Amino acid sequence: MRDSKLIRTRPLTIWEFQEMNKAIYREANEHYSNDHLFRKFFEEVCRLMEVARKDNLKKISSQTARIFSWWLALGNRFNLDLGGALWIKYPGVCPYCLRPANCSCGLEHPDLPNKEQELRRLRKERQCQPNSLVEHQHLHRTLYGAQSKRIFVIQIAAHLAEEAGEVSKEGRHNNRSGLCDEMADVASWMFALANRCEFDLAATVWEQYPYECERCHQAPCVDKCSRTSV
Repeated sequence: MRDSKLIRTRPLTIWEFQEMNKAIYREANEHYSNDHLFRKFFEEVCRLMEVARKDNLKKISSQTARIFSWWLALGNRFNLDLGGALWIKYPGVCPYCLRPANCSCGLEHPDLPNKEQELRRLRKERQCQPNSLVEHQHLHRTLYGAQSKRIFVIQIAAHLAEEAGEVSKEGRHNNRSGLCDEMADVASWMFALANRCEFDLAATVWEQYPYECERCHQAPCVDKCSRTSV
């Protein structure tokens, strides 16, 4: 049996956040089919759209943490290494323009020669690979912070919703590689939202889920918790 003090240590890596999510919600999530879990995830993204539309910036951070929790739940359901998926998609550079900072490709992605070969090289070398969730957010601030400052919060939320739809599609088609790719994109837009609204996603998630359910404050989450009925 694992030491309870060790279990409740604040997570640093994405894998540790996945383990924390398992400890809290694995039993509760067993009540959900795969389709139901995708729907719960997408419902939380839609709630974020409402919060952003109403410009309720005070609730942006807590709702993003809630989306992150369901993102972890999906990763656990499909046995995904979410940190690894992020590095494969974003190996220290923008995967479209290959710039290591201040990506400027915007909506138009440049057609670069030998791009896939360069991405494969970067993935293998693992130089500057983020270890912690904080470092992943910092990498995405370096890559896309300048872009995020130029657009509205509702636009970032819309991008996040678009990627959530892609996650659902890849899951529905049982495309594991596509699911990993889209899950990484969802995380990238969560980082964009955190950077745009200037909050630390890791700290926010820990404050909201300190190895316990945000509603019943138990770990594991109890069967009659309102989370299972919302």
